Amino acid sequence: MNIWIFQTGEPLHCDDSNYRPMRAINLSNKLIEAGHDVVLWSSSFNHQDKAHRSKKYKVIRQNNNLEIRLIPSRGYQKHIGFDRLIDHVQLAWNLKKILKVEKTIPDVVFIGYPPIETAAVMSRWLKERKVPTLLDVKDLWPSIFVDAFPAILSPIVRILFHPYFYFAKRTIRDVDGISTMSLGFLNWCLSFANKSKSVNDRVVRLTTLNSEANISELSSAELWWSELGVNPDGPKVFFTGTFSTAFDFNQIYIAAKSINSCQFILCGHGPCLDQVKELMRDLPNVIFPGWIDRFQMESLANMSLATLAPYKNVKNFTLNIPNKIVDSLLLGLPILSPLTGEVESLISNRKVGFTYNNNNPLASCIQSLVDDDKLQNLMSINAKRLYEEEFEFNKVYGGLVDHLEGMVIKK
Repeated sequence: MNIWIFQTGEPLHCDDSNYRPMRAINLSNKLIEAGHDVVLWSSSFNHQDKAHRSKKYKVIRQNNNLEIRLIPSRGYQKHIGFDRLIDHVQLAWNLKKILKVEKTIPDVVFIGYPPIETAAVMSRWLKERKVPTLLDVKDLWPSIFVDAFPAILSPIVRILFHPYFYFAKRTIRDVDGISTMSLGFLNWCLSFANKSKSVNDRVVRLTTLNSEANISELSSAELWWSELGVNPDGPKVFFTGTFSTAFDFNQIYIAAKSINSCQFILCGHGPCLDQVKELMRDLPNVIFPGWIDRFQMESLANMSLATLAPYKNVKNFTLNIPNKIVDSLLLGLPILSPLTGEVESLISNRKVGFTYNNNNPLASCIQSLVDDDKLQNLMSINAKRLYEEEFEFNKVYGGLVDHLEGMVIKK
């Protein structure tokens, strides 16, 4: 089959940067493994590096089964802002021009959403040609635009963003099926667009391929941690990711101040890193190692009690199973998170960690793991089992490949 994937904002096979694969690369590889030809459409602007892969439309023949098409746009320097919105409009406009002269008709298409604009252009073009299409919804755009403003301004903001609401709903209605990372997300999409559930709708878990680190690589990583002052034997919890407004580190500060015998390793970079460092400046048990690679993360996990997933309780996360949760399951560690909704249910029903809040402070959750080795071990075992049952990489992407093939057969 000739299968198209449209996905922006992710690393691509043609990138030199050492970012971990996401939907675009993972699904492309699995489809090729199954014997299909893939055309991967994306932006010429690299979201991770904030740099252009190309200044004009470019087609890259990556190998015999993979072609990458890069659509030009102006780019932007901040994750959030009008520059990014303008970039997406331009990207959609250029995509529309390119599709006007496109002669090839794919067998089935997988569209990453957001951006709204490009998803709207691509889905309408495919609908007109009766091509089976699966829309992969990963963020609650445009509702999160409105949620970012004070409630008193919501009616005005909703009017200003009306075109986004119109195109978002139209896109969801245009496609043959919706895939999301959780049932809560799927139900939200159907309700948002006033659309009935389809046999093509599917929950496709966010997941990542397990590491193949060897003993030498792990030993090297352990030495690196030791040189940073990480105690291999003492209790520790860690966070790894982008320091952004998506997270709240205040409860971590309170816990770190309360349990000075436990080390808190906060890994990564991002726009809020300096702010978090300032918050933790008087706490010697908090370490900021910067960005870490997969081997360093696996080594750290082997020494740690649990992972921290301090997401803010906003709808985009409470209806979802975010990637930090999946990472913790893959590493076989208990999850410490304040999230309600889908994550709280997962933690409670599968006994894979603690949901912390004002009534159950993070410090108390950590202390429970410090005091009870059997509890920590049980939660670790449960986390590994849950990953294997619902999030295992080959199950997730093998199932998605089967699903896309099935959409063609049912056409």
